[in-house]
Amino acid sequence: GTTTLTPESQVQLDNLKAILAAYPDAKVKIGAYTDKKGDANTNLKLSNERANTVKSSLNSAQVLEAEGYGSKFAKIPAEASDKERESDRKTAIRFVK
Repeated sequence: GTTTLTPESQVQLDNLKAILAAYPDAKVKIGAYTDKKGDANTNLKLSNERANTVKSSLNSAQVLEAEGYGSKFAKIPAEASDKERESDRKTAIRFVK
């Protein structure tokens, strides 16, 4: 339930920064997702905050948009273990140009 970037996430952000620097015409959209556990509105707010945290961390005009989807695309039931629901909690980058 946080927006704090992990050390592993920072490594991926650094990789993405290098890719964007190598391709200055590239444009990306950030999408963030949560699992099904908890309130849908809270999950949507959390995913938006996570997407915007990544956007802020990249600090690049190449990031056109950051959007949270909450649990809309989650596949694992809310009753599943935390480990099983982990796959639904993610942030993705999509190249739009």
